[in-house]
Amino acid sequence: MLEIITSFDDPIPIITLSGRLDGYGATLLEQELSAIESDFPYWIFDCEAVHYLSSAGIRILLKTEKQLRNLGGELLLSAMNDDVINILSLTGLINQLSLVESVEEALHRARQHTQAKEKEETFLCEKREYVLHDLETPSSLIDIWRKPGTSFKNAILSRNLLPTNMSELGVGFGLGGFGISADQAEESLGLMMCTGTFSGLSPADEHNHPDFIITDKPLEAQLFMAQGLSFSGKPQYRIQCETGAASLHSIIHDIFGTLSKKGNDPGIMGFCMIAKIKQLHSSKLKTPEDLKTQRYSDRDVQEEEMVFLQGICYDRDKLAEDEDTKKLIDDLYITTYADDVYAIGCTIDDVVVEGISALDNLISKLSNIEHLKDIVYIEPSSIVDSFNGWFYVSENIRSAEEKRLIIETAADATYNSEWDTIIRRIYAECSRVVLRQLHGGFTSVAFQVTSYDKDGRQLLPTVLKIGSIKNTENEVDAYHKYVEKFILNNSTTIMGTTRHKKWAGLRYNFVGINGTESTLCWLTDYYKKYPAEKLLPLFDRIFTDVLKPWYGQPRWEHIYPYSKHSPLTLFTHLFETLEKEQGISPDDEKIYMKELRKEIINPYYFLKHDYPLRQGYSKLWYRGINHGDLNMQNILLDEKENIYVIDFSETKPQNIISDFARLEPIFKIEMCNFDNEQELKQMLEFEQGLLRANHLDEKPSYTYHGKDPMVKKAYTIICRLREYANTVTLFEKDIIPYLIALLEWTYPVICYAQLNDYKKRFAVYSAAFICEKILSLEREQRENL
Repeated sequence: MLEIITSFDDPIPIITLSGRLDGYGATLLEQELSAIESDFPYWIFDCEAVHYLSSAGIRILLKTEKQLRNLGGELLLSAMNDDVINILSLTGLINQLSLVESVEEALHRARQHTQAKEKEETFLCEKREYVLHDLETPSSLIDIWRKPGTSFKNAILSRNLLPTNMSELGVGFGLGGFGISADQAEESLGLMMCTGTFSGLSPADEHNHPDFIITDKPLEAQLFMAQGLSFSGKPQYRIQCETGAASLHSIIHDIFGTLSKKGNDPGIMGFCMIAKIKQLHSSKLKTPEDLKTQRYSDRDVQEEEMVFLQGICYDRDKLAEDEDTKKLIDDLYITTYADDVYAIGCTIDDVVVEGISALDNLISKLSNIEHLKDIVYIEPSSIVDSFNGWFYVSENIRSAEEKRLIIETAADATYNSEWDTIIRRIYAECSRVVLRQLHGGFTSVAFQVTSYDKDGRQLLPTVLKIGSIKNTENEVDAYHKYVEKFILNNSTTIMGTTRHKKWAGLRYNFVGINGTESTLCWLTDYYKKYPAEKLLPLFDRIFTDVLKPWYGQPRWEHIYPYSKHSPLTLFTHLFETLEKEQGISPDDEKIYMKELRKEIINPYYFLKHDYPLRQGYSKLWYRGINHGDLNMQNILLDEKENIYVIDFSETKPQNIISDFARLEPIFKIEMCNFDNEQELKQMLEFEQGLLRANHLDEKPSYTYHGKDPMVKKAYTIICRLREYANTVTLFEKDIIPYLIALLEWTYPVICYAQLNDYKKRFAVYSAAFICEKILSLEREQRENL
């Protein structure tokens, strides 16, 4: 259990932690932190006595770090032991946190930063006194937003809008729109500004009703940019002026010139300011045609208004020294107006902003729908009475594409452009990701992801899964219910989830990964490569070690095998596929099997007509947590054979032997090689041998007379699976629940596009043999009553 002690060192909060920072500990810590009353932007966690750190613990550290960074400070983690540091390193998140050797070092660092931020000087221009605070932050960059290769007028067409989100855009402004799609955004295009916490929009239409987004999840807030600018990094200066009203244009040039004399010599400068404007000259874009030409319509002049401004000032001659930079600026249509100063503002109502020294604090205070009034273009002739501003002195400008996540996929990968939004959110801390498809199923697609941080350093491999919203929500819920609490030696951790349109994505991190050069492959690769003698110990580790907490705690309860093992839940078009692919009607009671020259039961008739009659059939049997879709593409291994299980959307308590039955059709159908009539007949003899077993503890017969070595391998592993099934059902030997579970995954093989027709016909016949076996055993059981 985590013990927490909070103290203060004039006025720095010191939170001393002792014990396990796990899920419960993270909850306790979050409660403690929410009760701390301190605006000081540097907090210290004394972690010397923390001996365990889980994914939930990492999340609370990152959350606190983000909150403090928004206040211009940071979270300082003191005296972490090597084991905990190793966990952070393996997750690839250590570079997002600040580690120090001791509490004393943390206090010294916090005070140093605070003292540096208190430096200030004054300067005079035209009898106006300015107070300049040198924030001593690294120089920033100004990013130009427009889809590459588009002209200004083409940029406002929906197909050329640049999708982004409030977190990625950050502090920025320009022309854009709100919506979850480019088509929706095109309907609302107009003047737009963003702070990372709130975003405002004035649509270019006859109504001009402003719209605002205020969120604590900026990654989830979708925006579309036609063109604009944003500021990357922190402002270098804060400048105030309380005396001497002047035009916005004059004030910006005072500051621009002064900073040039200080040796910064900026070619372009961005600014954010909260200003009391004595005479506000503002404009709107009234029609879509105005949007294309940027012809503004004047509003009534306001005598006095509080405005939050974002804008730029630039020196065209200075920028002209670099042709690429000059072209970027010349291509940006908005900078051709109002000489060399351009600003968009949000008019503010009923908020006290005096005494605020950090831009993030100001933005946080303004992020209230009660304070935000309108989004307007600010004429440089507007008379500013007083202001408090933050200034970004840029060494360079660049295309926003250089700051955005680069997404690369293999040419043969299944990919949908709508997934870009999901990937940008989940991998927001990265500069580049390379996606290699692991597998694509009926409900989701999984990728192994090689990712790189903002400095180009390769991070540990992860897995991205994209699927339906419902399945992803089920998976996250099942992970928290049945994986986190039970599978302690499975190092799979869900580190991020998001949704966009009809899709949802989640990111798996793997704590056991050995380094950035580690590779992941699925169990299928191992199965194909190695003999049964090497595979058996691996399967023993999977089922009797990693997943033992699931199967080792069976409960004696009623199960409803026909109801719970129906394949029609996932494969809703199964009967249509049967008729189209195999020419078999589910309404025919019998089918003729030419390979063995005999008539057999139609298993799909049994599914369509007998399953509904058996929906209420229950049986006392063992239930336990099962994965629910444990195929070999949901089990990953690294180069040291560490095991990682993923995909928990179907995980829940159910028939205890479900997972073992799920794998049997994979081994004997998908992994074996047969592609002619003779080989199909040999496989049918093999299947009949497997079904000679009448009890779970009875070893099936091996009756294969072909040449494919994969069949003997399949037989060996299937025998081991049935041993597992026999073990987890304790003293119960009835094989019927196993066979019904086996049917669930044999029926839909006819839907697998990657399999040849012989394998699909085998699945039909196999399902028929299983149905006949079930009916025979049921008759036997009734006779023995």
